[in-house]
Amino acid sequence: MTTDQGSAEKTAALSELVKRTQSYNKNLTKVGLVMAKTRSDDLRWLRDYLQTQTDTTPFIYTMDKNPEIELLTAHSSRGREASAYLSFIVDLYDELPEYSIFLHANTNQWHNDLFGPQTSRALQSLRREAVDAKGYLNLRCASNPGCPFHVNPNNPTQAHIDKNDARANFPRICKEIFGEDAYVPEQIGGICCAQFAVSRTHIRQRPKSDYVRMLNWMNEKSVPLVETLWHMVFGMERVHCPLYEQCRCDDYGWRTFPLDHNKNQGSCLWPWEAVFEV
Repeated sequence: MTTDQGSAEKTAALSELVKRTQSYNKNLTKVGLVMAKTRSDDLRWLRDYLQTQTDTTPFIYTMDKNPEIELLTAHSSRGREASAYLSFIVDLYDELPEYSIFLHANTNQWHNDLFGPQTSRALQSLRREAVDAKGYLNLRCASNPGCPFHVNPNNPTQAHIDKNDARANFPRICKEIFGEDAYVPEQIGGICCAQFAVSRTHIRQRPKSDYVRMLNWMNEKSVPLVETLWHMVFGMERVHCPLYEQCRCDDYGWRTFPLDHNKNQGSCLWPWEAVFEV
């Protein structure tokens, strides 16, 4: 394939995705896929994935200084993907799909850990029942980086203080994001990398005004700390580090076969292994 052909295919794929976004109907859509895109990102993988996902709508936000005008526009160009994520919640708060999955745009991500780097493979295996049960879940199961602790709000390192790093001012930032009455925990920990799924019910546990405040704060401060806080934004405990085995079983249906079938040990299997006897 020539460079021109590849460019034309990328453009055609994006046009298909835009049309799908424009036809969004909350009564027909169960899943919204939310992502921030730059011009270099190739979304042919998303076009291909959605061909078999009739109940899923993409919400693609342009993040370039020279925006792609056919795409959705975030309320702020600061804050990287966080601006797109919060803009989606603010704009569609009353029209949210049942599940919202927040993703990076490129198909290959190093932090996709169970099925290799391709995001589409993780999406194909993600169990919506797990999102219903938990309300929020990170698409990554490996807990490092981010766990057990990533930030010690009340005890910054001297290096953070010397560099005037945002983590040296975390108690103030925490209150600016979550409100003046917010409790500032001793430690914060959560799985990294800002790819996660949230149920509509869980998003609406916060009033829309909370998300507006967060978005306005980001536009003013643009402090790159929100990635460490998404689990708290959606109501999870301050240190949210699910066990790896529990994550891959609950969220993706993967557990090794029981050693003794007569005792029926274990209930989660690789999706493609579930139909076979060993």
